[in-house]
Amino acid sequence: MVNLDYLYNPDAARPNFDKNYFLDKKLGFQVIENGMILPHKDLRTPSKWNFGLVGIVDNVGKYIDSSSVHYGVGGAYTPPPESILYRAETVIYLFLLYPIWGHCLTDNLRRLWFLKSDIFKSEFKNCPLVYVSWGKQNLESQKNFRRLLEILEVDVDRLQEITQPTQFEKIILPDGSFSSPHSKVRGFTNEYRETIDHVRDFALKNRTPTSSKKIYLFHGKRGQVGEERVAEYFKSNGYEIIRPEKLTLDEQLNLFVNCENFASFIGSCSHNSLFCRESTETIFIPRAENTFTYYQEILNQVHYLNISYIDSSLSIFSSGITRGDHFYIVSEQLKRFFGDKWGGYEEEDLKAFLQYVKNSMGKGLEVNSKTKDYYAPILQDFMEQLKQRKDLISAYDISTNYFDTFQPTLNYQTHVHKKGWSSWNSEDQISNPVDEQRDIQAIKIDFPSHKVYYSVYYNDKEGWSEEVLSPAQAGITGKTKSIYGVRIRFDEAGAKELDILYRVHKFDGTWTDWAKNGEVIYSHGVKLNAIQIKLESKSKA
Repeated sequence: MVNLDYLYNPDAARPNFDKNYFLDKKLGFQVIENGMILPHKDLRTPSKWNFGLVGIVDNVGKYIDSSSVHYGVGGAYTPPPESILYRAETVIYLFLLYPIWGHCLTDNLRRLWFLKSDIFKSEFKNCPLVYVSWGKQNLESQKNFRRLLEILEVDVDRLQEITQPTQFEKIILPDGSFSSPHSKVRGFTNEYRETIDHVRDFALKNRTPTSSKKIYLFHGKRGQVGEERVAEYFKSNGYEIIRPEKLTLDEQLNLFVNCENFASFIGSCSHNSLFCRESTETIFIPRAENTFTYYQEILNQVHYLNISYIDSSLSIFSSGITRGDHFYIVSEQLKRFFGDKWGGYEEEDLKAFLQYVKNSMGKGLEVNSKTKDYYAPILQDFMEQLKQRKDLISAYDISTNYFDTFQPTLNYQTHVHKKGWSSWNSEDQISNPVDEQRDIQAIKIDFPSHKVYYSVYYNDKEGWSEEVLSPAQAGITGKTKSIYGVRIRFDEAGAKELDILYRVHKFDGTWTDWAKNGEVIYSHGVKLNAIQIKLESKSKA
């Protein structure tokens, strides 16, 4: 069960969880004759991150997409001829040793099912098992992953690291039992579940009693602004704070199979929920807006857990897991989950946010419209309280006006004849090219901060359409039915803060005057081919 009621914007998140990620298919393998295994080649620069080049190419140099850490992420390079080693052997390619723990549990395990298959035992059991490493990583430096392989009964001593471009007589490349985010079909197979079950069954068989019934896995890395306060809040609710990197894998597994409540920010730590017992009460906190990782959505379905996603961040400068710093608060949603009284934001929240803003500004990061819109309900309230503390803002040398850029964005789109829906336009943009005479048939408006009502005018006989509430559609598509007028207004709360202004462009090449706050625009029988909408603050006016 997945509960989304404690997110800032559950409706925006829900499509991420509607799919069934179980892949009911039979796995096999590829045979790559005279193929070459390419060790990892780093392409990172001080200003750019890149996965680099790594994997397998066939006998004509064509890259095998499924051989990389992510399907389709990686690539081939041409090594100097003198660096290529040739081995007249058939080898089993198992993984790219990627040093991040979450990838160890997903990408690095996806081919291991093959070692338990009948075809391996009958035809390939004596073949060398090979892998490549990311950068300077190897099994000796990744002790917990090495131990994970031992638990899975992999003969670790047989594993050979390929450190230079090597051509083999045959390379056996097993299919993946777990499909990564870049795959055309994402999900996991029964073989992946069996791999995870093997580890969990080992932990259950060897578990020892522990008092840690509620555990919170602390991420604790640089750039996690405010996580300490969130961790302390969990501690006040009976959770033991665990730093998994300080424990052996066996110690971690013992915690996971014994705990009754598991909590973590989404990422490598949260993936450890794979080893919890069925029905464990689980809390996942997204690091950024509407960011649940494609991995975790899939992993949630490997076993049945009682999962609640709780928003407790305001990572407005980051639209993903890895980019930029992340900022956390003890949110109203988190307190509501635990039944605690919400007392508003404390000074420490405001100070931590200002430091987070200062750091992000120094890195040249910007807030995009989707981020503002997802956080709209909480961000607006947070900003109002922050702006009342001008003493704090000035202490961090940030202009009060800078926070106006966090205002959620109004977006709109129009449906035009023979072209369909335009892309979403942000405030003050023109919805369609004015030099294209394609008549508008419908409009949608989306503004997370306030309710917007609007209707369109068809003709003198049919008059105005029924007024709809954003982001619903006003107008009719698929019937070549043009509109000749529009009116738009806010709800009462929005009208107190903002004016909404709008105008339309007509087939005669002219714009109408600006109308606002529900005033009628009527084109007097001339078709419309574009619209422009903008907001004005009543305080500025």
